[in-house]
Amino acid sequence: MSTEPGGPPSAVGFPDDLVALQQQWTRIFNQLASGPAAGSHEMRMQLLRLSLRLDSHPHWASTEAGWSRRARSKLQRHASSAPGGEEQLVTLCVDGRIIAVPPGEAASRRRRR
Repeated sequence: MSTEPGGPPSAVGFPDDLVALQQQWTRIFNQLASGPAAGSHEMRMQLLRLSLRLDSHPHWASTEAGWSRRARSKLQRHASSAPGGEEQLVTLCVDGRIIAVPPGEAASRRRRR
């Protein structure tokens, strides 16, 4: 598997460096979603930089479909299940407050409404 930007994709179709970028994005997003933290401004800025790097990665130009929300979702699912990955928290508005919960809990909270 490749670690070079735009290098050959892994068996699932995503280069290792792109998966690592997505995993880093998810870790920072989860930290921010979990609540106020020291350095949150810097984390938001880092999240924006990572978003730009994810969206402009050479991999998207090398695929027939290019960048799409569906492809980004597929990358997100793959990155969360790959070694070192974690699931992205889901943010919900509950009683006028924004809370962050694991995806499975979010689905059960939505059904209870």
